[in-house]
Amino acid sequence: MMRRLFTTAALAAAALSMGTFKATPAGADGERMEVSRSETRPSSTGPAETFTGEVRVTPLFDVNDARDFSSAEVTFSPCARSAWHTHPAGQTLVVTTGTGWVQEWGGAKQQLNPGDVVWTPPGVKHWHGATEDATLTHLAIQTHVDGTGVNWLEHVSDEEYRR
Repeated sequence: MMRRLFTTAALAAAALSMGTFKATPAGADGERMEVSRSETRPSSTGPAETFTGEVRVTPLFDVNDARDFSSAEVTFSPCARSAWHTHPAGQTLVVTTGTGWVQEWGGAKQQLNPGDVVWTPPGVKHWHGATEDATLTHLAIQTHVDGTGVNWLEHVSDEEYRR
């Protein structure tokens, strides 16, 4: 046991002397790690101006001085969906539960399942939401440009949704 302790200490000392291990108490500009507790980020109903059906949006993190992107967990009830929209710097969706659809303007609707990841390039008009008989939850991550991460457009009609 003592031998293992000395070996570990010797390896740590060697790493420090070689510059491969650095213990820094704070970030380069003195910032500290931040933990955001879930109870401080309550979910809210997705606004009717940008969603159809019952949608819950839970913010995960917003932009800050070092991060130019934000994220939210979005849960869609069956048939619920976003309006058509674009993102000035693109968007990544990570499907966590349920079954849904995503569609870019002029393209075919594609099914989404847990574990699927969707990259939508900047400026591509699209929508996403749940299927008719399942819920969908995904994480949405988007970079902000000039203070916005999304440009909302018109609602997806029932006819467009069912196509």
